[in-house]
Amino acid sequence: MASSENFEFDEAMKLARARPRLSVSAEVFGDNHSKSKVVIPNYEKTPQEQAKIMEMIKRCFLFSGVNSSGLDLLVKAFDFKTANPGDVLIKQGDDGDKLYLIESGTVEVTRKNATGQEEFLCNLTAGDYFGELALMYNSPRAATVVAKTEMHLWTLDRTTFNHVVRMAVIKKREKYDSILSKLDLFKKVNPYDRCRLADALVERTFEDETVIKQGEPGSSLFMVLEGQAESFVENKLVKSYNPGDYFGEIGFILKKPRASTVKAKGKCLFVELERENFINLLGPMEDVLNKNIKNYKKVLEELKLENKHLKSL
Repeated sequence: MASSENFEFDEAMKLARARPRLSVSAEVFGDNHSKSKVVIPNYEKTPQEQAKIMEMIKRCFLFSGVNSSGLDLLVKAFDFKTANPGDVLIKQGDDGDKLYLIESGTVEVTRKNATGQEEFLCNLTAGDYFGELALMYNSPRAATVVAKTEMHLWTLDRTTFNHVVRMAVIKKREKYDSILSKLDLFKKVNPYDRCRLADALVERTFEDETVIKQGEPGSSLFMVLEGQAESFVENKLVKSYNPGDYFGEIGFILKKPRASTVKAKGKCLFVELERENFINLLGPMEDVLNKNIKNYKKVLEELKLENKHLKSL
């Protein structure tokens, strides 16, 4: 998470920030983008501020598809903003033109349900971001965000976001959301949270290698994208996994050692979700999954049955 250290700004720096310089670059896209010249704002910052922003965005899954030159441009384009407790930073239904990155403080995210009642979604703190959905999909704000404490934030304008970040994030979210929505473990998690989970998925390639090993600590969940994997208990084949299947959930949910060894059969492509990343994004796993208690119990029953079956082998 990002540091919550407060910055002190003199009047000269405040005035400098109010008058952005312009920077032109043809190398602003992530690796999947075509390149074209765009004008990116360049707000004055101290070296310490630049380093702090770079540290924060490198930890944000949202920016994981942006190349190094794109990250440099993002650091220049972020603009500083403060907020007081009770300030409405974004309001559901409004047009959105900025993404917010939290330097320090806490915000509350809520959304109106079908009956018009305000529902609590989550709290966000230092190192978290919000407001990206309206920019990515050119849609109204999907939620309301209110400052709970004094806030130090960095904002990114729509133009910079679109040229540096947007398409890489959209492709990743759409690809992985379709996978997550089919899994019993996540199918009832609300779309907003699934989008954030999609940001945290990391592609891993294995070729005739061990992916997880029986008896070792388990903290991540794997999903098969391409190829086939096989599960072994005491060197005995007990199960095969094909695209769309997942494994490692015993360690992921129950925090227990790996119940079996899983090996890639030939070359395989997986996505991995770390338990720690899940918790950092959505909070304690039990709290999130218990929101859909029926589905959660179904998964737990399947895990207990599978564990019992494996132990009997």
